[in-house]
Amino acid sequence: MRTWLVAFMVMLVACCVRGDVLFMTWNMKWFPSGRADLRSGDDEESATLTQAARIVAGAVADQTRRSSADIVMFAQEMRDAECCSNLVSAAGVKGLNVAAVSCFQDNSGVPLWQQVAIFTTLPVLRSGYAVWSNAEVSIPRGFAYALLDAGPNARIACFSIHLKSNFARDNTEFENQKNIHKREAAAAQILAVVRQLGEKYEDKKLQVVVGGDFNTNDDDLEYVSEATIRSFYGAHFRSCFRDLKKSQKITHPGTNGFPDATFDYILYRGFERIVSRKIYQGAPVSDHNLVTLRLR
Repeated sequence: MRTWLVAFMVMLVACCVRGDVLFMTWNMKWFPSGRADLRSGDDEESATLTQAARIVAGAVADQTRRSSADIVMFAQEMRDAECCSNLVSAAGVKGLNVAAVSCFQDNSGVPLWQQVAIFTTLPVLRSGYAVWSNAEVSIPRGFAYALLDAGPNARIACFSIHLKSNFARDNTEFENQKNIHKREAAAAQILAVVRQLGEKYEDKKLQVVVGGDFNTNDDDLEYVSEATIRSFYGAHFRSCFRDLKKSQKITHPGTNGFPDATFDYILYRGFERIVSRKIYQGAPVSDHNLVTLRLR
């Protein structure tokens, strides 16, 4: 009787306590058409969906080959919620569901084709999206968020983001500084939400992960004046790329005269350590690579 009871208790604890979490982020380039606000033919979009699903499923299989892990994926430049559902279905990853998809709109109320999303195998407690709020300057898009149940007294707050690009019509220093300001203001808003969550869940273990396309680099001289990513470090976040050389963290391969760049990050707080991390080639689906980070 005692042996049976001990075995039952061990099984119960194993069911309640979760292990590693595999985080992934991928800017999927106007998915699934690959074109700015233009649809491709059904066959072409279906082929892109299949390719993307194969890359996602392959990365998950590779990172969970030795042992299982819960999964959280951040996606950017998704057309809409239907495309997100189609991707999750095609990937065929057991238990993976859509947790949150944004519905950002232009000034006339038409949904944009650069939505952000979160997919996960973890139970979702709360989820949604928000647009950036800033009285000084208009910031495009916003963020998707999900509060996940990670076991007894444990919560993971997740944010999928796509910050302002470096595009400037006039290509002047003033326009460049405006882009920097927009990214810094967006980062400040995420950190404000994180502080609020910390106060609300102070009696529980709150872990926080921010993933997406930051459109800036924390160790490139071009962005030496920018505090976007450093502001997260100041709030005790760590980078998935800590201690790696530049050549080991290319997430946006250079093309058309532009150099290789590291724009896609997974920033985390509250985890013990990095178990594994790897970048997977995103082509031919996207000009960005898929970034994975397994945390414990």
